[in-house]
Formats: sequence, structure tokens, C-alpha cells
Amino acid sequence: MSEKELRATLEWEGKKVEFEGSFEEVWKSINRFLVATNPKIMSLSDLLIKIDFSELLAKLKGIIHLDKDVGPVVSIGTDSRLGDTERIVLVLVARRIANAVGYLKGETMEVEEVEKESKSKNAGVVLSQLVSQKVVQNVAEPGKKGAYRVTDYGTQWFVSKAMPKLVESQ
Repeated sequence: MSEKELRATLEWEGKKVEFEGSFEEVWKSINRFLVATNPKIMSLSDLLIKIDFSELLAKLKGIIHLDKDVGPVVSIGTDSRLGDTERIVLVLVARRIANAVGYLKGETMEVEEVEKESKSKNAGVVLSQLVSQKVVQNVAEPGKKGAYRVTDYGTQWFVSKAMPKLVESQ
């Protein structure tokens, strides 16, 4: 077994099953095993939003650049068909990705940061609308300044609604 391979063992009803391979292969194999042994899991897993970050990164190649000094840099042309809402969610998705890969600590942004990065003068209003739509979450403590992050649903929304516009304009 190489350093990059994972080995996992599950014991259930006296049976022992081993899984070996890359992290992703083992994860998928364990999920298939669990669904096969308990069909109720399948119906629940169908409802869960699953974000495939490797697929998302591939789709955003050339649009989001991760700089170890400044974090995520979003590059969209001035002729982009994205409106304020889509640009704001794109900036939050970029922040989430940068956090997931370890370039930043935390995936939240304050309104001023969102305004600056998305070049939107209406960021506060748009963020409020996105919170009510569950695309974005305000995770600030009561009485504190807003700290916004994109939700799993928001990431899925971005991929299905905004990505097609972004791809057309590239």
C-alpha cells in the first residue's frame, strides 16, 4: 500500500469487509456497501447535497486562481453575463474553495469584502436576499457584523444557474 492509499475495515453482522485505494475510491466503495446493506440509506443519500470539489475546480479552471499570498483571485471578463447575484456567489464559492484547500482560514466574508471582490455596490441588499433564499448563510453572532458564507445549496445553485452564463462569456 502506498502512502497515498487508504485502507478501511468495516465489521457488520459478523462480516468483515476491507476497502483499499485512494481516498475517493474508498469513500465511494464504503458508500456503495452501506447503501447495498441498508436501502434506507439510499433514499436519504438522494436528498443530500453533495459537492464534488474536484469537479467544481475543473469547471472553474481559468476563472478562479489561488494565490498563496492573497487567496482566491476571480478572473471574469468585463463582458461577463453574470449579474451582481452571480458575481457575489462566485466570490463566496472562490473563498470556500480557497478555505477547503488550505489557502485561507475560514470561508466567511464581510459585506465590504464581498463588495470589493465582486465589484457590486449592492452587496448588502443582494446578500440579504441570498440569505432568505438559503444560497448564503450569515454566520455572525447576534449583534456582530455580518459574516457570510455560501451554503452547499448555494454552491449547487451557482453550478446550475451561474456556471452556464459564465462558460458562455469565456
